[in-house]
Amino acid sequence: MSIQNESICSHCGISFRWKAIVTVSDNGSESRFCCRGCQGAWQLICGAGLESFYLRGDRHSPTVAESLLQTVFNDADLARRLVPEGDLCRLDILIAGITCPSCVWLLERIIAGIPGIEHVSLSYSGGIASLRFDPRLVAPLEIFEVISRLGYTPRPFSPEQSDLDARRERDDLLIRFGTALFLTMQLMAYSYALYAGYFQGMAAGMKLFLQYVSLAVTTPVVFYSGWPFLSGAWRSLKTRAPGMDLLIALGSLSAWIYSLWALFAGQETYFESAAMIVTFVLIGRLLELSVRRRAMSGIGALYASAPRRATITGEGGSRQVEVDSVRPGDLLLVRQGECFPVDCLVVEGETEVDQSLATGESLPVLLQVGDQARSGCINVAAPVTVQALRPAGQSYLMRVASLVRMAQAGKPRLQLLADRVSGWFVPAVILLAVMVGFGRFLLAGEGAGAAVMSALAVVLIACPCAMGLAVPAAVLAACSRAASLGIILRSGDVIERLATIRIALLDKTGTITRGQPRVMGIETCGGYSEAELIQSAATVEQPAAHPLAGAIVRHAAEQGFLPETCREFRNIPGRGISGYLPDGRLVLCGIELFLNENGVVLEELRDPDKDKAAATAVLVAIGGRLAGRYLLVDGLRRGAVEMVAGLAAGKIEVRLVSGDHQATVERIAAEIGVGSASGGMTPDQKLAYVKSLQGQGRQVLMAGDGVNDAPALAAATVSCSLTGSSDIALENADVIITGDDLSGIVTAWRISRATVRIIKQNLAWAFLYNLIGIPIAMSGHLTPVYAAVAMTASSLLVSLNSLRLMRFK
Repeated sequence: MSIQNESICSHCGISFRWKAIVTVSDNGSESRFCCRGCQGAWQLICGAGLESFYLRGDRHSPTVAESLLQTVFNDADLARRLVPEGDLCRLDILIAGITCPSCVWLLERIIAGIPGIEHVSLSYSGGIASLRFDPRLVAPLEIFEVISRLGYTPRPFSPEQSDLDARRERDDLLIRFGTALFLTMQLMAYSYALYAGYFQGMAAGMKLFLQYVSLAVTTPVVFYSGWPFLSGAWRSLKTRAPGMDLLIALGSLSAWIYSLWALFAGQETYFESAAMIVTFVLIGRLLELSVRRRAMSGIGALYASAPRRATITGEGGSRQVEVDSVRPGDLLLVRQGECFPVDCLVVEGETEVDQSLATGESLPVLLQVGDQARSGCINVAAPVTVQALRPAGQSYLMRVASLVRMAQAGKPRLQLLADRVSGWFVPAVILLAVMVGFGRFLLAGEGAGAAVMSALAVVLIACPCAMGLAVPAAVLAACSRAASLGIILRSGDVIERLATIRIALLDKTGTITRGQPRVMGIETCGGYSEAELIQSAATVEQPAAHPLAGAIVRHAAEQGFLPETCREFRNIPGRGISGYLPDGRLVLCGIELFLNENGVVLEELRDPDKDKAAATAVLVAIGGRLAGRYLLVDGLRRGAVEMVAGLAAGKIEVRLVSGDHQATVERIAAEIGVGSASGGMTPDQKLAYVKSLQGQGRQVLMAGDGVNDAPALAAATVSCSLTGSSDIALENADVIITGDDLSGIVTAWRISRATVRIIKQNLAWAFLYNLIGIPIAMSGHLTPVYAAVAMTASSLLVSLNSLRLMRFK
């Protein structure tokens, strides 16, 4: 970076000596910026008509010290936390200082406006922002600087830091609440004496003394205990994004200022109202924090199960390292009883592993050389040496946790209604309160004190947080509960879509069946021997990832055959595979259509009725001639029958679609109770089938596991896969079942229905509460203290109603 003359950033105001980023306005004026983040924030602020923000002289007041930004956020550790996603990167950031849903709205709007940011979702519950951005256009440090200058504290996300920040937030609130409660209790004693003196008489000197003592006691409550509300209100004013903190700060501060004026004017004071407002709202914040932490318990369990250290082994011996230091290719030693720290490949030894966390499998599974182990699995039998396949941040366990976090931050369409209302709600309430205050003072002839109290009651009774929490609180609880049941919902809007499903399409192999087929028999023809058929098929099938290919290769190994090197391997999803043997002959393995398309004449095989016995047939052609076929069978996956019955009970039509033979598909359909079965379907035909149903106005669930299911999964209203599925199927899945029980699909649907019902209840309550509460406050029949209690109770009711989802069974 070349050194330039010193420049002043037009956004943040700092001086810098590197090359400036220059923007020329329509009027010809030039603005210079230290980074693209500042340029993006400047463009967003000016584009929103907020140029007055730059007229203040104190705008450069970052929460994070410049030295901290340079030493913590600009190091190699941050680079290791980036998760590549094609040309983009994903980064999870922990943001401290978020106090209400309005903070989430503000941060998402500002961050999304930074050039290079493709997507941002922020979870109110945990203060975790998940960003997808183009590293060629914006650096993480620039994003952190923008967040910092909005008054928040960003840090790279880590489970430990998240827990630490949560404890600090709780401890800080407890100290502020304890201070407020103690002082407010003292204040009530003085207020009781003042009330008694108002009715029974009191010496002027004593009354003045008690009022001054009340001022001294109230001031720490308002300005220390209530500081989170005051700072949040100031931040919302600076960014013109009014929220709940502004209403609370207006209520408590106005009561304190009016009482201060009344003290010197010889009028009645209301210091106790200012203190009680802060105290009651702090109670609500503490209870809400407890609810949020409980709702986050599901994802917390995932992080808690992840090991923090790993043992790297090699010629120089073994050494313990932080799990974040493990790189692909490192050799790791996993002892008996230890957890696999990353996704890895067994290179030495044999053991059994407990995969209950990763797949829900209750029994230990044998792991041999060449087998893969997922992070989170526990080694229960013997030490093994493994090779790391990917960094810890990209391991299976972390990817699942990341999916849960993103789902908790997702916004269903119902959230749009709440967002639209919340955007104008706070300004409307403040305007209404001003009108009520002046109206009661000027038109009704009430005293200034009564008019101010009526206006404060209007401000405090209003509760935008109830509307702001109505949807995210329910989504948070639902995603957390689903995760604890082994169901990963990719985003919040999946919940809403899943609740509308009316037809379910199910793939057979690997979805309805276990995906662990075995060879039941082999038939040969055309003069080929069984040994030649086994050797040739295993050679061509070895590079394939399909379960049928794995069964053919395992069968060859059991018979003592070793696959040779296959040349020019090709995989045609839904049809078959092809490749050349070392002697140059072409081998085709697949369905009849695939062999027909390649000019192979199908001869009559012995015992054709075996197809009707529900065995899956894989035909093999060598050198352009049919050589024989494999007959394979696969057992039903656990919960298949219960899943079909559960969907049918919910009036959801179930159909089986597969690329397998029609007779095989019909037999499986009959076993699980499905009335409609379609076999011999290619990926394109599955996709067309999904689109034809959607063209009829039907909402379609597609459940599949392989590459051949990916197009249909991507097109379906909701897609579902199990954790044993191919990577491309998992990438296209909206719902991921981590266990081996298909009844999880029904559970996911039932959770979505319950969540939508809770969201509607929350929204109805939020609107009804404000519709009734605000007119009562306007009538003058509600004091500010009772209004604050009602407002706190409203937010808590929404949170507690959402928490009912945590007990879902």
